[in-house]
Amino acid sequence: MKPVLLSALFLFLFACSKPVTMGKEPAAPTPDVTYLIGYTGGWGGGAAYKLEGGKLYESVKERGLGETNSIVAAEFKPLRSASGLAAMEQLATDYSPDVFSGVDPKFNCPEMAYDGVCPYFIMVEDGEARAWTRSKEDSAPAFVAFMNKVEEALTKM
Repeated sequence: MKPVLLSALFLFLFACSKPVTMGKEPAAPTPDVTYLIGYTGGWGGGAAYKLEGGKLYESVKERGLGETNSIVAAEFKPLRSASGLAAMEQLATDYSPDVFSGVDPKFNCPEMAYDGVCPYFIMVEDGEARAWTRSKEDSAPAFVAFMNKVEEALTKM
């Protein structure tokens, strides 16, 4: 009896190993996207935080990371922060191109003239980095709300 059950189990598992596509091709995997957040501006801004491959990282350098491409190319180390990881994952979930419609990518911070800082959000997809900073000049409601979430995420790091 035992050999019959094992044989039946083997056949059942083997029969279920191929995906059923109902005549459709399986969807292509979504590209890997990396998200980075931090502050730029007065006194060199601050550290950058990166969500890549489901893991959280912090820049080794704590200030003066430079512009978008310099931040993306910076050296990072793993960061063990459950609240930070959850916040970054939530940002990735909340991200939508609609949030940034009407707001061209930019990386500037007028507040730094008065030692202020601006939060930034960088998205790297297919090797292309796009960055946005929020300053007091911004008024698009969805953009401002999302960038407020970026600031909240930064406090959870």
